[in-house]
Amino acid sequence: MNSIPGPPVEVAIVGFGPVGATLAALLGRRGRRVAVFDKSEQIYPLPRAFALDHEAMRTFQEIGIAGALAPHMTPYRPTIYQGADGEPIQHFDMGPSPYPLAWAPSYTFNQPALEASLRRAVGLMPSVSVHLGHEVGSIEDEGEQVRLSVRAPDGSSGEVRARYVIACDGGTSPARKQLGLQLKSLDFDEPWVVIDMHIDEDVLQRLPATNIQYCNPARPCTYVVGPGTHRRWEFLLLPHETGQRDMPHEAIWKLLAPWLAPHEARIWRAATYRFHAVVLDPWRRGRVLLAGDAAHQMPPFLAQGMCQGLRDATNLAWKLDWVLRGEAPESLLDSYGTERGPQVEETTRTVKRLGQIICERDPARAAQRDQGLRTQQGGEVRVQLRQRLLPGVRHGLVDPGHDAAGTPFPQAVGRVGGHGAAEMMDDLLPRGFLLFLREAPAPAQFQALRSGLEALDAKAVCLHGAHGIEGLLGLAEADGVLARWFEAQGCGAALVRPDHIVYGVAADIGGAAELLERARRAAGLREPCSQSADAASG
Repeated sequence: MNSIPGPPVEVAIVGFGPVGATLAALLGRRGRRVAVFDKSEQIYPLPRAFALDHEAMRTFQEIGIAGALAPHMTPYRPTIYQGADGEPIQHFDMGPSPYPLAWAPSYTFNQPALEASLRRAVGLMPSVSVHLGHEVGSIEDEGEQVRLSVRAPDGSSGEVRARYVIACDGGTSPARKQLGLQLKSLDFDEPWVVIDMHIDEDVLQRLPATNIQYCNPARPCTYVVGPGTHRRWEFLLLPHETGQRDMPHEAIWKLLAPWLAPHEARIWRAATYRFHAVVLDPWRRGRVLLAGDAAHQMPPFLAQGMCQGLRDATNLAWKLDWVLRGEAPESLLDSYGTERGPQVEETTRTVKRLGQIICERDPARAAQRDQGLRTQQGGEVRVQLRQRLLPGVRHGLVDPGHDAAGTPFPQAVGRVGGHGAAEMMDDLLPRGFLLFLREAPAPAQFQALRSGLEALDAKAVCLHGAHGIEGLLGLAEADGVLARWFEAQGCGAALVRPDHIVYGVAADIGGAAELLERARRAAGLREPCSQSADAASG
C-alpha cells in the first residue's frame, strides 16, 4: 500500500496473514508505530484454517471486526468419531449457553473473509503502514534496533529500522532460517488433501448435519460443516498418492463419490498438505521474535492451528506495548516464549494423540482402538467438551498454586454503573490489568489496594455493591457467568492480565493486595511512588 518507510518504526511485522494482521491491529489500537511487510499482494487462495475458538473471537471483538465476521461463520457442530465399524467411538461438543467467554466455544468460518476484514481494520489505523509485494531480505539485530532490507514490487530496495521485529512469515519462515532457529519435531507427519466445496442447496439436507471423523483404516477422512453451502472434506493420502502436489479433479470426485456427484456441487479449492507437529525453541533471538506458523505447526484435528497463532499475537501485543511505553523492562518479552512454548507443545501433543486415533491404518489395531475407547467410556460414548482439551498458561507471568491461574477469565454480559443496555464485558471495561472483586471492599480496604493498582496501571471491578467508592467500577452481570466462576474457583478476587488470562486469585480482598504486589514483581515493574516513599521514611 505504501512505499518503504524512512523513519524508524517501533515494530516491524514480517507477514500479513491472520497472525501478522491481528498483531498489527492490536498494536495499532494501542497507538504503536508499526510497519507490516508481505511479499504477496494477495490473500492466500488455498484452503487453510477453517475454525475459530472463543478466545479468537474475543480478540476480534477487541479489534472491532466481530460483527463483520458474523455473515461468514457458523457455530461449530458436534464432532463424531466413527470407528472402523462405522459406529461412534468419541463425541465432542461445546456445551450449552451461556458460554464462558460470551462467544460460542468454536465456529467454522471463511478465512478469506476474515483476512479481508482484518486488512480493512488495519488499513484504518494511522500508526500502521502496510507494504504488500515487499519482500524482506536480511534481518540484522544491531543491538538498539533491527535493520531490515526490503525489496519493493518495482525491484528497488531500501532499509527499514525497527526496535523489534516479529516474524509471522509462515511455516517455511525465511526469518527463522536466517536466525538459525530450529523447530523441534513432535513426531507426526502425515500427507492429506484438503477440499473445500460449495454444495447445491437442495443437496445439503442429504449430507451429515454434524462433523464426522471417519476413522476408517482403509482411508481416514474428515468432514466439517462450514457456513452456508461450504463443506470441507480432508482425506489421508495413500502411499502411491503422496508425491502429488495437486490432485486432479477427477481424483477428487472419486474421493467424494460416497457423498456427492459432480453435478451436485462445485470444487471451490483444494490443496495437498503434510500435517506436521513441530514447535520452536527458543521463540526469541534478541530483538526478533517469531509467531504463528513460523513458531509452531500442528495437525488440524482440534482446529487449533490458526487459533494458537492468534494466542501468540494477543500474548505478545500487550507486552510489546508495555516495553515500548517504558512501563516494563525488556525482560518482560522473555515471558512470551516461556508461556507460549509449553502451552503450544501441550496442545500439539493432544492434537497428535487425536491424529493417531484418526490415522490408524492397520485394521487389527483399529479394532483394538475402537474397543479400547468404548471401554474407557463404560461402553457408552459420552460427550466430551472440546474446549477442555486445551491447556492454559502454566509458566511465565502467572501466579502458581491455583487451577484458575493461566486460564481465560470469563466474559460476562452486563452493565457498568447500572446504566444502558447489557453488553459484552470487554466492550465496557478499560484495557489493561483488571482486579475483579467478588464483593465490595470497605473504603479502608480499597485504599490499601490503590498503590498496587497504580503500580500495574490496573483498574478494580466489583460484582456487588461498588457504589460510593471512587475508582471502583461496578459490573452488574446479566447472565451469572462471573458469579458461577467465583463460586467454582472458591476465591474472592482475581487479577486478570491485558490478554484476559488470569494472573492469579486471592481468597479475599485482604489477599488481593499481596496478589497485586506479586504481579508487579513478576513483571519487573517499579514500585509505586507512595510505597517507595513509605519505605524511605521507615
